[in-house]
Amino acid sequence: MDKINFQSMGEITRNEPTKGTTSHGSGFAEKLKESIMEVNLRQQNADQAIEKVISGELGIHEGMLKIQEADISLRMLLQVRRKVMDAYTEIMRLQL
Repeated sequence: MDKINFQSMGEITRNEPTKGTTSHGSGFAEKLKESIMEVNLRQQNADQAIEKVISGELGIHEGMLKIQEADISLRMLLQVRRKVMDAYTEIMRLQL
């Protein structure tokens, strides 16, 4: 069975800059972009798993695991989005 990999989403919170980027934000933006691409890939894998379950190529348990993996990664991405929007709103409220 496949294991759910949360490592890439967890790397967003690290303070280490990635290779070839500056530590002034482009590292976070790149990680966020990679995470969005990974969530999209997991959603596509879940769709394919549903088709395979229907055709009998994949067991129901494996299909449900793929769907749950996609659901959890999407929920995590939405939480990151919510936190970023909250931070943006808070910054906009600051008086200069």
